[in-house]
Amino acid sequence: MPAEPDWNDFRIILALGRAGSVAGAARVLKVDASTVSRRLAAAEAAFGAALIVREGRAFALTTEGKAAFAAAEAMENAADQARAAVRGARDELAGVVRIACPPVAIRYLERFPDMVAARHPGLGVALLSGRAPVNLSKGEADISIRAVRPADLDLAVAHAFGLGSGVYAAKSYLETHGRPATPADVAGHALVRYAEPFLHMPPFAWVEQFAEPGAPSVRVDNIDIAQHRIASGAGIGVLYCIAGDADDRLVRLFDDPVDVIEMNIVYHQSMRGSARLRAVLDLLVAWHVARRAALEGRPG
Repeated sequence: MPAEPDWNDFRIILALGRAGSVAGAARVLKVDASTVSRRLAAAEAAFGAALIVREGRAFALTTEGKAAFAAAEAMENAADQARAAVRGARDELAGVVRIACPPVAIRYLERFPDMVAARHPGLGVALLSGRAPVNLSKGEADISIRAVRPADLDLAVAHAFGLGSGVYAAKSYLETHGRPATPADVAGHALVRYAEPFLHMPPFAWVEQFAEPGAPSVRVDNIDIAQHRIASGAGIGVLYCIAGDADDRLVRLFDDPVDVIEMNIVYHQSMRGSARLRAVLDLLVAWHVARRAALEGRPG
C-alpha cells in the first residue's frame, strides 16, 4: 500500500508551484536540485498522480498538481493562523487561570480572584479544591498549591511558603473545662481527632499523644468538620493557623505553631511563556509573601 501524502509532500509542491522551476524550488527550500527531484518523485508516488509536466527547465502543474498546490496553500494559511492565535493567546492578558489548592487555601484566597480582576480586567481565576492531586502535565489546572515538592523536571516551583498549625478550643469549652497552660495539660481534655488518612501528617497526629487509651472518640476526615466541632465546644483540636486565627469563636491555646509544613506553588514549564499565567503567578506569589507570618502562624 503506497504511503499517504504528508506535509513534506505538500511543501515540495508549494515550493515548485511558487518558484516555477526545480532550481527555484531548491533555493526556496535551501536544498540542491537533485533533492527537489527526489522529493517530487516521492510526492507523486504518495499522491498516485503526476503533479507537474516538464517544459524544458520549467514546468507546468497538472490538474492534480494544481489541486495539491491549492490544498498546500490552505494548509500553510491554517498553520499561520494557528501560530498567530497561539502566540496571541500566550501574549494576551485574557482568559481564566485555574489554581488547584487545598481547602484551607480556598479560604485565604477567597478575595484573590477579585484582586486579579481589578489589576487585569480580562483575567479570571478559578480556584479548584479536592483531595486528589491534579496533573498539570495533562492540563487539569494551570497552577497547583501542594505540600509535595515535585520531582518531575517539567514542573517548576515558583514559590515555597510555610503553613503552620496550632491548637485551638472554643471559648465556650474553655469557660467550662479550663484552659491548658502547657501542651502537656491537653491530656485529660476532650479531643477532636482526625481519621487515619490524616495521621501521616504531623500536625493532625499531634493530639494523639494526649488521647486516653480506649476513650471513646469521634474522628473526622474533613478539616472543615474538625473546625466546626472544635468551635461548637466538642473539644481541643489542631487546625491550620490561617483558618483558626480568623475564627472569632476559637482561642489559640499556645503562641507557637505545633508544626509548619512547606507548601509549594507549582506550574508546568510549558506555560512559562504565557502572559496570563505569569501575571497571575506573580500576584499569587506576592499574595503569599505579604501573608507569610499569618500563614506560618507566627507573630507578624
